[in-house]
Amino acid sequence: MVKKEELKQNWEKINSQLKEVERFLGEDKLDEALYFIWIAAENLVNNLKVTINSFYLKDHRSKTDMLKDYFVMGKLKKDYSKTFEKLSKYRIVAEFHPYTSIPKDYTKENVLNFLKEIQELEKEIEKFLIKKGILR
Repeated sequence: MVKKEELKQNWEKINSQLKEVERFLGEDKLDEALYFIWIAAENLVNNLKVTINSFYLKDHRSKTDMLKDYFVMGKLKKDYSKTFEKLSKYRIVAEFHPYTSIPKDYTKENVLNFLKEIQELEKEIEKFLIKKGILR
């Protein structure tokens, strides 16, 4: 069983990751900003998954599939799976360019759109966590 305190600590970590995104955007470091958006998104999905299941699952289902499932199940109001899929692809580019065959064709506008989407996901999950008594 996962303790509420652990989930709260994870939530604080997510918030600090999103602050790092803002810092990197301010420095025009798009790769770093995109990478931290992806990390925050991963942690958001993990936090939601653990809250729903009440314990850490060791399965390795893709976050894209989980987001689609949570939308279909009504846990999320919006389907974020396509956003996460693109974000995951670009995360590889941000981290490993030029050592990947994926083209580095994202712009600052793309990164800002990813950030907006993940902030929307954060708000949805925050409401869910408040409803479950994890956050206030």
